[in-house]
Amino acid sequence: MKATFSFSTAVACLGVMLGCGGGSDEQPAPGNGGDSNGSDNNASSNSGGLLTVSQKENESSEYIILDTLTDQFDRAKAKANAEDTLAKHNDIDAMVGLFAYNPPLILEALKQGDKLGKVKVIAFDEDDATLQGIKDGNVHGTVVQNPYMYGYKSIEVLAKLKAGDKSVIPESKFIDIPAQQIRKNNVDAFWADLKAKTAGGAKPAKVDGKPSFAFVSNGVASFWTIAGVGVHKAGADLGVNTDVLMPAEGIPDQKRIIEDLISRKIDGIAVSPIDPTNQTELLNQAAAQTLLVTHDSDAPAANRLVYIGMSNYDAGRLCGKLVKEALPKGGKIMIFIGRLEQDNAKLRRQGVIDEILGRDHNPKRYDPPGKELRGTGK
Repeated sequence: MKATFSFSTAVACLGVMLGCGGGSDEQPAPGNGGDSNGSDNNASSNSGGLLTVSQKENESSEYIILDTLTDQFDRAKAKANAEDTLAKHNDIDAMVGLFAYNPPLILEALKQGDKLGKVKVIAFDEDDATLQGIKDGNVHGTVVQNPYMYGYKSIEVLAKLKAGDKSVIPESKFIDIPAQQIRKNNVDAFWADLKAKTAGGAKPAKVDGKPSFAFVSNGVASFWTIAGVGVHKAGADLGVNTDVLMPAEGIPDQKRIIEDLISRKIDGIAVSPIDPTNQTELLNQAAAQTLLVTHDSDAPAANRLVYIGMSNYDAGRLCGKLVKEALPKGGKIMIFIGRLEQDNAKLRRQGVIDEILGRDHNPKRYDPPGKELRGTGK
């Protein structure tokens, strides 16, 4: 059969070549046409196969929190989590480390994977590697607590309570030591102040006949070394005996430390509970025998006298703001944290999530790990 080529056929072919589709007379935006065959691989029935500028902006401004990975204070596991994330999510945009040791290990994984500076890092706490990363431009920013004051204030409060001064306990039973954001524009000043406070460290004074107080952390980290300097400085200023104890083996180790302090009839304990929900009985045993305060992580169900620290939820939201600064158009994010059994970790992580996704202020909200979360940040 002889092929014919009419004028109408030519017009139809020309329409295909120009990328017109489905009867729409909307023209494609420059640079967004179909392939050389006239087809459009991103076809859409209501826009001639093309995303409008507003659609692209909306799509690119979505924040996707892939998951939250825990390590149970195991540094090797923490680094492996970062390495696995880079292997499984080649298009990851940001990695958020919420315990002091997480950001330095993330930086190590990025350096080994040749992605340093290509993936945004948002941090928590003031590890030297994190602060140096901010100076070098490899960390966007960090939210810092004030571990020095956690230590100093804990001993100060215990000493005053031992002396019979109950006015140190506010009605809220919460002594707020606010967090702050550190970026490249203020990292030098912050670091210089931190070095001045901790220069030379501080050794516990032994004062015969004076009260003895113990400061118990929830693990071993540079954060607690800084807190220890504050503890011993307070001891020296107030003329009391101080001890800093860091459980290296998690909950069992912290339990052993507290039980030992009770048996020694210590005058007061300041503790950051690792698992406050399941440690209530232990903490109440301590509170029945001595002065008990919590710091860093609270145990509101226990008979502690006061909590010394910050609002971890609000601090988490400060960290979330840093994430949105680093990724103004959205992106894929992974969160890294030691564990979620303790109060401070849950609240901190939730604050980060709520701020990134643009949710209202609600410290009682909890998103379990293991599922992807999405939001526009507004």
